[in-house]
Amino acid sequence: MNKIKDKMMKEFLENNAYFVDFFNAYFFDGQRVLKPENCVELDSEMNDANMDLEKHVDVIRKYNDGNLYSAFIIENQSRVDASMVVRAATYEYVAYDRMLKKLKKNKSKEKLPMVHILVFYTGERPWNAASKLSELVDVDERFKSYFHDYQMNLIEITGNTSYNFNEEDVYNLFYICRSIYDQSIYEEKSNSFGLVKSSVLKVVKTLTDVEWLDLKELEEKEEIEMCEAEKRWLEVKSKEWKAEGIELGIKQGIEQGIEQGIEQGIEQGIEQGIEQGSEKKELEMYQKMMDKGFDIKVIASIFSVSEESIERLLMKA
Repeated sequence: MNKIKDKMMKEFLENNAYFVDFFNAYFFDGQRVLKPENCVELDSEMNDANMDLEKHVDVIRKYNDGNLYSAFIIENQSRVDASMVVRAATYEYVAYDRMLKKLKKNKSKEKLPMVHILVFYTGERPWNAASKLSELVDVDERFKSYFHDYQMNLIEITGNTSYNFNEEDVYNLFYICRSIYDQSIYEEKSNSFGLVKSSVLKVVKTLTDVEWLDLKELEEKEEIEMCEAEKRWLEVKSKEWKAEGIELGIKQGIEQGIEQGIEQGIEQGIEQGIEQGSEKKELEMYQKMMDKGFDIKVIASIFSVSEESIERLLMKA
């Protein structure tokens, strides 16, 4: 599954407008310093017999606008990786090594362009691995001033850090995923996203595996109204929940009804169960409640039946 997520994100980031938007958000607080038209794909200079760098990282671009000449790399990461800081450092120094070889080959005395690596973490769990080399290395205080630390540039969907994205598709991808992970999207915040491209929501679906995004609908339509998509899912689920009758009523009653009022939470399921019900259904209902910690006296009070009738039914089981 991680390979599918990584592949989907790599395809998304191949768009130069999306690519530079991440760097503008991270390094320049959303200012449009980097322009997509100044990005070009790297040639074979990044590859040699020891490492094909382009196969190890997701997207690499050269950038040259006449004033800024750099190499930019985005490495997508869908899971927490303790070795990521070392990998990022390796990719950066390998990139410098390849460019240096090219300069020597061309007998050029120009200085190397800077290499900027950005790790984009798309997972739901907070990033709890090292983000700088000193967090992995036991640095002796006597050598601390000589230790060359490496700080990884990390953007993670989880957390509270806000990023000023200019591209609507990048903004939607990032913040819809975040709102799904922290569940704020279920607090009627889906309205704020409005119409979203289906191509973006396919990536969201792949990353989050959220149930209410329908792949069939995403294939059929170019844009999806976020609020309506969630509402349709809730309608379908509510019908399923209603059909489940007793089981849903008990579950909702126990988990939600205790705080909100036990009668409101449980009675829906109870009434549906009794109307459909038989002794078998009643028995299942009583047994489930007892499994949840309710004693016979409380069950009898909730259902307005005698303790003896419940005991007799339980004895038949």
